[in-house]
Amino acid sequence: MVEPAAPANIVKWVNEQYPRPALDPVWLRDCCSWIAHSYSLSPTDFPQFSSHVTSQFFQSSLADSTLPNTGLPQNIHTIKRARLTGLPCLVEIRAISDIGNSAFSLMNVRQNRMDRADLAGLAREDEEDAEEDEGPVPKYPRGMLRLELSDGFTTVEAVEYRSIPQLELGVTPLGYKILLKDVQIRRGIIFLEPQTIELKGHQTEDHEVMQDEIFLRSLRRRLG
Repeated sequence: MVEPAAPANIVKWVNEQYPRPALDPVWLRDCCSWIAHSYSLSPTDFPQFSSHVTSQFFQSSLADSTLPNTGLPQNIHTIKRARLTGLPCLVEIRAISDIGNSAFSLMNVRQNRMDRADLAGLAREDEEDAEEDEGPVPKYPRGMLRLELSDGFTTVEAVEYRSIPQLELGVTPLGYKILLKDVQIRRGIIFLEPQTIELKGHQTEDHEVMQDEIFLRSLRRRLG
């Protein structure tokens, strides 16, 4: 027996809101079924139902929820100079680092943060006193962020052309969704500016658990 497709009003709304990459109809059908069962909602309860669809979509890995070759241009790595025009494209952060600061300084901050986390684990009974003695968890220095963005199937490098304060190394999680609207592409690299993107947020749990390992790997590459 073939299961029914997702409700027509939800399909229409999703296609209008997030046209690229295209949602996998099977994923959307299963998502709607889960929402209806878990929250006792009908698609006719449109504001609530669509809000849950958005939340589940943004928490998913785009590799699971979208169709291949429906997002970023497949030739994006060979584009010398152009703009990503047309319909907006949703992507997620797969890696994040800072190329405005040396890998050595970032490695030192990372080690300090890990030491603080270890000490906090040993002193949970006196957590408030420990925080007062040690001070706040050290932040990474802020220079120019380098990101790896993916539509689920194509991954591309991106850099801050103009600062986007909402994105922060050590805070912004992997899987964080960004809607690209009219970004510049130069030599296969996306140049990010506040006015050409829309930050959607959220995280993807499977990606986030790998964040430190991915970050450490990138630092080691820079250190040779």
